[in-house]
Amino acid sequence: MTKLFRHGDICGVKIDKLPEGLTETKTTILETGSHGHNHYIDKGKVYFKKDGEHIFGYLVAKDTTLNHEEHKDIKLDDGIYQLRKQTEYTPVGLIPVID
Repeated sequence: MTKLFRHGDICGVKIDKLPEGLTETKTTILETGSHGHNHYIDKGKVYFKKDGEHIFGYLVAKDTTLNHEEHKDIKLDDGIYQLRKQTEYTPVGLIPVID
């Protein structure tokens, strides 16, 4: 079973291991939303790497809470997450989720 979290316009899919060749960033901001607000973490390691059309990075969570000004904070399970920009299907095709 795939474990994931969805928080506004981002999604984290739990994976077994990090891809090779990543560089840790020093930011706690995962993504700035379409209206200028941030998705950010209190603890954890963030690695940004565009990988295909929707994947924008990776997160190693350990005792991590994901925060956002317009959504309830969520406590993440410890582990490694692939970070994805969310899309939704519409009659005109796939479009980015706007949060």
